Amino acid sequence: DWQSQTQHTPILLASPSIGPRHFINTYCSDFDPDSNHEQGLGDETVELREQADLSSSALVFRPQSHPTLMLTPSLYPTLNTSEQSLFQYYLLRLCPVTTPSPHLSSPFVNLVAPLFTLSGQDLVTQSVLAFSARHRSITDPQWTRTAMRIKGNVLKGLLQKIQSPNITADVILDPQVPAAMMFLCLYEILDNCDHRWVIHLRASQDFMRKRKQLLLPGTQDSGFSSLASFAERYFAFQDVISRTACGNSPLFGLEYWQKPDQPEDIDAWMGCSPAMASVIFRITELARSRDRDGMSKQRFEREVAELERELALVSSNMTVIEALDDTVRRCVELKKSSVEVYFHCLLRDADPSTWRVSQLIVEILTSTQKLVNQGCVAGLLFPLFVAAVELNPLDDGTISNSEDGRSQISGRRLVLETLDAMAGASLANIERTKAVILKVWRMRDLQAEHDHVVTGGQNDWHTFVSPYTQNLSLA
Repeated sequence: DWQSQTQHTPILLASPSIGPRHFINTYCSDFDPDSNHEQGLGDETVELREQADLSSSALVFRPQSHPTLMLTPSLYPTLNTSEQSLFQYYLLRLCPVTTPSPHLSSPFVNLVAPLFTLSGQDLVTQSVLAFSARHRSITDPQWTRTAMRIKGNVLKGLLQKIQSPNITADVILDPQVPAAMMFLCLYEILDNCDHRWVIHLRASQDFMRKRKQLLLPGTQDSGFSSLASFAERYFAFQDVISRTACGNSPLFGLEYWQKPDQPEDIDAWMGCSPAMASVIFRITELARSRDRDGMSKQRFEREVAELERELALVSSNMTVIEALDDTVRRCVELKKSSVEVYFHCLLRDADPSTWRVSQLIVEILTSTQKLVNQGCVAGLLFPLFVAAVELNPLDDGTISNSEDGRSQISGRRLVLETLDAMAGASLANIERTKAVILKVWRMRDLQAEHDHVVTGGQNDWHTFVSPYTQNLSLA
């Protein structure tokens, strides 16, 4: 009869779409405040790297079109077949992701590529090939041993140059040295993103200091001085942008960003102007001064207000590059919005529940999603990181996932899918960044179970972000 049939007819329920990214596992170390965060995050980074091939992202990274380049062997007689393949990978795959638009020239091309046509530039060219091989090994593990071998040779050659007891002015003034340090730094960031890339950062600061001592007014610099200047800019920006997370003391001082000869226009690969980098530096240092020097509340509030006015002024300037290229404009706007979030959280003690912060985060994530879909990843790591770590654990928002606005996606899922889409298409260590973000989310979730968040007198950024970001690169 009808009743017996209904009793045996299974009820079909709609199954939710479940993927690896929908689960955030808690580790024992999350419950131990004295655990070694650096080691734990390193282990999680390895796990995420192993899982990367098993997951797919709903976001699709579409590389921007660039003219196909075929290398002519006669132009590079010193390169063997394997090295020519790595150089081509560097030019076609890596250089295009260093700027937000194909219409912008990249110093990674203009200043580095010509060195491969010259003799006597083995130190820097081999460092480029080592970095290229390491990046290529992300998707093709057979290049791993090649990357390690070339890096070992570069390190040996570099140490022979700079550790000699009779080091000469020619070595100090050789732009190959800071350029090779830069690519070794990029290698270590991509490899493990631990203390090893910071070693190159510290060494570069000491080397550039000695270099400037020799370059007295009227002194003739050696050739390719712009290459050394670019390497210095790279390290200075790594220093200022990566310290936002951990709050360590600076290696490159504010005077670097406030030199009279600094251009007002944006730096294409930095994604912001030197003036904005100066503001970021001052935000970090003002927070450090308050915590370290016991600054009076009145003085602190005056300096915060002054810095807020300067941030608004820098953010309102429209450069020529932004006016001509919509992609560049949106990338610069992203950097400005993320700096504003950083400002409010670090100096105004804002948190994910603050209305202005939550509003900016939705804007940042929406814009990041669109840029990645259009093939742009340059300069997106810092905005994505800032938005991710300040997502509200109780309400991470619903963000439009389509042009018509009908499809919605949660903030956390969008962050993880964006990171998945960027993996292999960025010069950053995506797995390490992802491990830190997941750690912050887990700690927020554990605290969300309590009626009152225990901060120990510190603001939200110092409580949930800074403890887990040592040696994290955000450039």
